[in-house]
Amino acid sequence: MQRLACILTLIFLGTSTVAQAAGPRYDQDRKELESILDDLTRWLPGEWSSFPQIYYERTVKMPADGEHDPWHRTFVRIKAPQIGEYVFYGQINLGGGDGPLVSGSQILYTAGIDEQRQVVVIHGQAPAEQEKYVGLQGRPELWSQVRMRDPSNIRCDFIWRREGAQIVGALDGSMEERPKYGPGTCSYVSQQTGKEFFAETHWALSADELWLYDINSLGGVQFTGRKDHTHTKLYRARPYQCTVRDAAGRHDVAAHDRGFSESVVGVAKKSVEWMLLRARFPAARGFGLEDRLKLLLTTYGDLRPVEAASAAPAAASISGHSAGVAVRCSLSAQFPSVPAP
Repeated sequence: MQRLACILTLIFLGTSTVAQAAGPRYDQDRKELESILDDLTRWLPGEWSSFPQIYYERTVKMPADGEHDPWHRTFVRIKAPQIGEYVFYGQINLGGGDGPLVSGSQILYTAGIDEQRQVVVIHGQAPAEQEKYVGLQGRPELWSQVRMRDPSNIRCDFIWRREGAQIVGALDGSMEERPKYGPGTCSYVSQQTGKEFFAETHWALSADELWLYDINSLGGVQFTGRKDHTHTKLYRARPYQCTVRDAAGRHDVAAHDRGFSESVVGVAKKSVEWMLLRARFPAARGFGLEDRLKLLLTTYGDLRPVEAASAAPAAASISGHSAGVAVRCSLSAQFPSVPAP
């Protein structure tokens, strides 16, 4: 009986220890934090697209809450000493870099090292006079002028740590105000509405992928993020220059490898669409997924390919032809400049 009591005590103590745990602990010194900031600086800037995720949802498995938004997200590190040493600007356009701007998506980010907390901290806020700075990534003449809207009113820290081959960011309260709803969250009472603002954010960044999870609510009503609480998966896009021959003749077009598409004219004046897509496709061997670069030729409005050329994901060029259309794409050095609005 005494032995049984001891066993039960050990089980209880073990359970208590587990219950009190709040995830892994980190012990990252200054050099490790510098490496996180260095990777953030190298990996975050660029053009990112969610279309590989959407293509998978349309052709393999559609989520219960429908497909994810067609985000083309741009980040650039800008030279803005009036804000800080490590400053980034980001915005979201729908469908492509030249698509409609998503309202409220223009954000300035500052990054720095907090040795006391052993994290890299990012603070983000919309620019003051944000309409003036649409497309700021391609307008360096404005970088020295841009300001955050009200940096003294930033209430949440975005803290970054390393986990394996990726770096991960999660919301947190300030040192003085710990998160009320647990790790990855931040909440406070809005001065404008008197209601509680709640945010939960988890980002995972590697050299080629950026997974985003963002939930915002006000007074218990969610206004940002998906109801199914899934990530929006963004993939780094690379620029390509493509030569197209169809029934209308020959033309060149600047493209990218994360779902760029164009309608052209095939034989018998039929509308044909070609697409350049680097993504994870169901593996040809029938098990799992494989990363490939594909040039897809489809009938207009139908993602099922009439013809598909396939190459290694890092291929410098790819070509395909069918239905009176021939396309050849070659990797470019950089994306074309963004025209000022």
